[in-house]
Amino acid sequence: MSYPLEGIRVVDLTVVWSGPGGTTLLGDLGAEVIRPEGIRRMARQVSAKAAARVAGREYAFRAFPDGDPGERPYDRSAIFNWHARNKLSVAMSLEEPEGHEAFLRLIERSDVFVENNSKSVLPKLGIDYDTLAGVNSRLIVVRMPPLGLAGPMSDYLGYGPNFNSLIGIQAMDGYEGGDPTTAGDNYHMDEAAPAGLAFAVMAALWDRERTGLGQLIEFPQAENVMQEIGEYVLDYQMNKRIPAPMGNGDPVMLQDVMPTAEDDVWVAISIRDDRDWAALEKVTGPREWLDSGRTSLQRRRNAAELKAALAEFTSALTAGEIVARLQAAGIPAGEVMSETRLLADPHLAERHWFQTRSHPSVGTYPYPGHPWRATGFDLAWGRPLPGFGQDNEYVYKEILGYSDEEYENLVARGLVGDAQVA
Repeated sequence: MSYPLEGIRVVDLTVVWSGPGGTTLLGDLGAEVIRPEGIRRMARQVSAKAAARVAGREYAFRAFPDGDPGERPYDRSAIFNWHARNKLSVAMSLEEPEGHEAFLRLIERSDVFVENNSKSVLPKLGIDYDTLAGVNSRLIVVRMPPLGLAGPMSDYLGYGPNFNSLIGIQAMDGYEGGDPTTAGDNYHMDEAAPAGLAFAVMAALWDRERTGLGQLIEFPQAENVMQEIGEYVLDYQMNKRIPAPMGNGDPVMLQDVMPTAEDDVWVAISIRDDRDWAALEKVTGPREWLDSGRTSLQRRRNAAELKAALAEFTSALTAGEIVARLQAAGIPAGEVMSETRLLADPHLAERHWFQTRSHPSVGTYPYPGHPWRATGFDLAWGRPLPGFGQDNEYVYKEILGYSDEEYENLVARGLVGDAQVA
């Protein structure tokens, strides 16, 4: 089978979510994605040391199958499992001279290098852009510092929730009438990056076909996610309006998440216009409160009491009954699906979105599918994840050209192995 990015090799030095999610999409398109991983450095959101049971960190064990970190917790973490499909793992410590040399050999034989660390990491490792481009002039280097490579805030460190605060998204989170602290953490920055990263890489590969040269892609994650609130930035410039937390509401539509007769099962409902409101009356039957929402202006003014009345109506029905009745009337409605419900959803089952996969360190489970499909080619369904160091021999011997003796010497010295050292 042929894939769009077949023959493209990606070196993946990413962590957490935003970077690994992007390289997953490249792997779905057939690229060979290789993760160099330090034998003593955590790169999978969990390490051998992190698997120790520590008081106050019991929540961390929910990320392991059956709450058990097992003998190889770094292979068993949930977040690594979902974004590691189609990838290869090679033990390669860049802090060691031998690992640094091997890494540059790998760069020489690769097409793309992706990393999402702070801007100071690559220079510290001796692999800044000039060094990498000097080794391989056709290399496409993607750097994903949260606030860019230049500017007074470019050295800031943090995670998605920290930078969401800096760019304004956090100020709009929270339940309606509350404040931004009521919604808990969110990771919009991590969610938004993967697709943008994959697009940028493919555009650069296309450009390389014309020029024969690689390039540096600067992908500031915070600036990328600001696209999601562009209308609010413009609204402030034009009207000086500061958006308040709206929960699941909407500034125009009457919209919210409503309770059902089932315990902790909710339904999202949107009333877009007067036609939806008239259709709602056919579903609920004559109700006195309906007169308070006949027009868009009324629905905005009386939103709180209308939502309360609608919630009283939905509380007497199951989610399935509510969704069926409202959708039949042409009103947008859908169950707020839990992970358990998604796994049992007949729509996803018919589309074969979840794929049952097995790995010796993890077991057999349904794994999330591809985010899109295309006519004319399939997307890759390789192994669900690489065990730590699983591809050492392939990378060192077949790609980098190490002899058996050279490879065994690295293994004997503890520089290469198939298990992370605590």
